[in-house]
Amino acid sequence: MQATTIPGRIKLARKMADLPTQASLLERIPGWKPSRLGNYEAGISTPGADDMLLIAAATGVSACWLMFGQGPIRPNERDQQAVRHQNLVHAMAGIEQDTERLDRTVKRLRISRKRLREHLDNPFLPISDELSGRLEQLLGAAVGWFDEQHVEHDPLFLSFPEEMRELMMIYSELPAPQRAVLLATARALRDSVTGPGRG
Repeated sequence: MQATTIPGRIKLARKMADLPTQASLLERIPGWKPSRLGNYEAGISTPGADDMLLIAAATGVSACWLMFGQGPIRPNERDQQAVRHQNLVHAMAGIEQDTERLDRTVKRLRISRKRLREHLDNPFLPISDELSGRLEQLLGAAVGWFDEQHVEHDPLFLSFPEEMRELMMIYSELPAPQRAVLLATARALRDSVTGPGRG
């Protein structure tokens, strides 16, 4: 499950919400045809902002994380296991196709190829502090690196201006009542410049 892509994050969000099938998620999004969610999870089509908000609300994840892989996975909560799994997928990208690198990697991590594959395939298989530490040593990363999100290379997120990325992050991290305040403030600011009802 590639949590580094929008389809992968949709699948991960669904599973984190204890919704094992697409049908179980569709029960929370009335009016959607099965093909719609199926196409999103398969990467055949990309959901627009409104659909991403619906999926985020139905699964309880941050809309900013769902769209861009940036910020807390759940509002006001850092899901350590999901963050570690996401970083593991990043760190292991391309290694399995290189037999020599894979052999060196599993030896240094002191796990089998099968166990590594299980970790990659199952976002809920706990990544222990010990394994996390070995992965940090393998990557030459600082202690604690594996518990932080590192998706700054996401091209979609980086395509937005820095100020917009910061605003999306702030919105994503706020609880619903404060989000409403932020939106009201932004609209009032816009109206003070453009006049009411003008964008």
